[in-house]
Amino acid sequence: MNTPRLGWSSLVTLCLLALGCSSESASADGSGGASTGGGAGAGGADAGACSGDPSPQARCIQSVSGRVVDEKGAGIPKLLMSVCGSICYYGETEADGAFKVAVGARLDPAQYSTLPHGRPDRTNFYFQLPDSAADDFVAGDLLSLALPSGGEALVVKSDQNGAPAQSVTHAGVTLDVPSGVVVKIDVEDIALGNDGKLFRALRVDPAQHAAFVAPNMNVAELFHFTPFETGFQDDQGKPTKVQLSFPAPAGFSAGEAVEVLALGTYLYPEWLAPAQFEVIATAKVSADGTRVDMDPGQGIEYLTWVGLRKKP
Repeated sequence: MNTPRLGWSSLVTLCLLALGCSSESASADGSGGASTGGGAGAGGADAGACSGDPSPQARCIQSVSGRVVDEKGAGIPKLLMSVCGSICYYGETEADGAFKVAVGARLDPAQYSTLPHGRPDRTNFYFQLPDSAADDFVAGDLLSLALPSGGEALVVKSDQNGAPAQSVTHAGVTLDVPSGVVVKIDVEDIALGNDGKLFRALRVDPAQHAAFVAPNMNVAELFHFTPFETGFQDDQGKPTKVQLSFPAPAGFSAGEAVEVLALGTYLYPEWLAPAQFEVIATAKVSADGTRVDMDPGQGIEYLTWVGLRKKP
């Protein structure tokens, strides 16, 4: 893709808009006025300052650090990083992919995740904050995968071209959007123009599954979708379900029952627990054994990451 990356400050502004925050509510120090300065760790509170959530499960978090790497383990520079829950803190990866987001606030670590903003070329994923005995949380290496080229552009809400029926396919995965359903993409994708509207499916190599989903989830196939965090709405603006159809994974038999899991998002915490994979639909392998189709009445409300597993 030839789409230029937005500047760090512009991306922070877009993220604030996406989360419905003003600069006062998305403060980097929990007290107002999010910073949009450049450089890793920009926007934090003074060292030692730590106030905020008074609940017993909250911790003083001074910073979150780590490294964003590609498929070969090389660092990825100049990616916007956010540590987000009810408010967000921002930084940027350095030349070697390292980042340090200054926080300086009491937060519940279970309610916050680190997100490398990979658009338009790489995956976005909510990595839950690790357990830490120290106030400086070390996230380690966070994997961001290269996205495939191609894809069909969706008719989206910002086009103001109505809500036509749409059926788009990429990498063997088909998205069916009924007539009357509005496709609402994230502000970061709106800013990318046509590239931000492309429906793309990335099948994750099973050897990389453990970087994103716990092995005990028994996920046989894992996909990342763009536009990331796309929502589907009815004519009243309420979330509604659309269907996905997948190539049948190896070892799945004709007629076999399948569970469909999705990754929850901080933009829509009322849907699923953010940064968690949960079952959102049931499906079945087709009679000829080639496809996995969602059952009637089933579907997905938001496009993030999707996993398939045999129904226990």
